[in-house]
Formats: sequence, structure tokens, C-alpha cells
Amino acid sequence: MQNRTTVILTAAVIGASLISMAQAQETAPKKSAELKVLDRFVGTWEETVVSKPALWTPERTTSTILGTRKWILNGHMIENKGVWSPENKQFLHLMTYDPQSKQYRQWYFDKDGLAPQEYSGQWDEATQTLTFTGTLADGIPSISKQKFLDKDTFTWTLVGKDRTGKIVLDVEGKCVRKSRVGPTRG
Repeated sequence: MQNRTTVILTAAVIGASLISMAQAQETAPKKSAELKVLDRFVGTWEETVVSKPALWTPERTTSTILGTRKWILNGHMIENKGVWSPENKQFLHLMTYDPQSKQYRQWYFDKDGLAPQEYSGQWDEATQTLTFTGTLADGIPSISKQKFLDKDTFTWTLVGKDRTGKIVLDVEGKCVRKSRVGPTRG
């Protein structure tokens, strides 16, 4: 008798959980077309980054990054966390779409003073490119582009110039998805 009661209670709990999960999925807000653009960033990525000679980086260097991008804040923002190697530099990179300003927004923070960086930009469907303008440390204007080559590969560039036009930072990266992380909603 006790085993039968346990089976019935277990079935009831599982049934209630399934109903609750189904209702949560039905009430979850749908992503806008603009946020769906950011779905392509979700996953674990391996990046090769080249810093070209510039005022802040006098010598050419190559680094690798292993970063994980996932949806946070109920599917309204992409969080990218990882570590630069061999520098062992942790970073946090956030991306979203701001419907009030009708712009994509991104922020980058790390422990070495190139941060915080703040950018706003636009998506070009024809070229599969996000183009951002913003500022580096010390308010130096910069332009960043992220171009998707296919569903698992994108490249990015970041160039910052001081008021005289001298390049202070010139960095490019190639990102290859190693796996998808978490579900995409909407």
C-alpha cells in the first residue's frame, strides 16, 4: 500500500511540474527580431586575437580566448565571460538591443584598464555585420565590427584613434563556436 501511495504522489508531482513548465514556456516573452540577431552569439567560442602594432600595443601579439556567451536577464542580454591566454586576463562582455534608442549596445570590462568600453551600433542583414561606435578608456573614440561568416564563425575588429588620428589600438579576432550553450528562447 505504501509503495502504491508513493508512486501516485510521485506521478502527481511530475505531472504538476510538467504543467508548470509548459505554462512558463507559454508565458515567456517572445524575442524581438533585433534580439534574435543576438541568438547567433550563444555558445562556447574559441577566439584567436591579434593586436597589431599601435600606440598602446607597440608589438604585434597573438592571444587566445575561451569564452561562453549565454542569455541572461530573462533573455534580454547576452553575457560573455572568458579568459585571455597567455595573459590570464578575465573579462566580461555584455550585449543587448535597446528598443528606445533603436540601437544594439555592448559593454566590455576587464582587469587591465582597457575597460570599461561602451558601444552602440546597428545590424546590417545584407552583410551579416554589427557595426559599433564607442569609446575606449580615456574617452578615445573607436569602431568595432562583428561579421558572421557562417553560423559558427565570425570575425571582429576594433580600431581606436586619438584626436590627432593616431591609432592607439588595432585589434582583430576570429571566433569559432565549439558548442552551443543553453536554449534560445522565442
